[in-house]
Amino acid sequence: MTPMQLKTPEERSAIAAKSHATRRANKEKLEAERLQDMKYKDSLYIEIARLEAHLDVLRKMETMNIVSCEIIGKALLRHDEIVKASLPWKEASGVYFLIDDDEIVYVGQSINIYSRIPNHWDKKFDRYAYVPCEPAVLDKLESLYIHCLAPKLNKTFNDGSKQAPIALDFLIGNVKKSAQRRYR
Repeated sequence: MTPMQLKTPEERSAIAAKSHATRRANKEKLEAERLQDMKYKDSLYIEIARLEAHLDVLRKMETMNIVSCEIIGKALLRHDEIVKASLPWKEASGVYFLIDDDEIVYVGQSINIYSRIPNHWDKKFDRYAYVPCEPAVLDKLESLYIHCLAPKLNKTFNDGSKQAPIALDFLIGNVKKSAQRRYR
């Protein structure tokens, strides 16, 4: 008799069940490894596709840089350089200055400077600057700069003084009244 035949039916059933469980566990383990290999291969294919696309971009950029250097004598900035140097877009409220050579030729104000400056197509200027400020104080700040700088392209009264939203006497008068109240 074989050792298996010496076993009771319950023992043989338990051995068979254990054998089936072991085979099932081994089969599941192999399937899990196969799926893991497939995921790894898929991730490699995805990474290869990403790198090939990036290489295409770099090749195109190299070609465009050669053309750019021939046309304007400068290489183009890379995508990441442009993004890194970018500034957040927001409407800028403030007093702006139009500058020609090194002279401030005009002072103005706007709650959206970026859309206002292009409207000065009739004035000669090559640069601009601005001082940010809240809309509530635009008239005061612009007036102070106009009275202080007397830019040649701002309008002039008959007496030669510059037009501003608020007269200088009124601005000074308000400062004196405010100072008197503070020191009482």
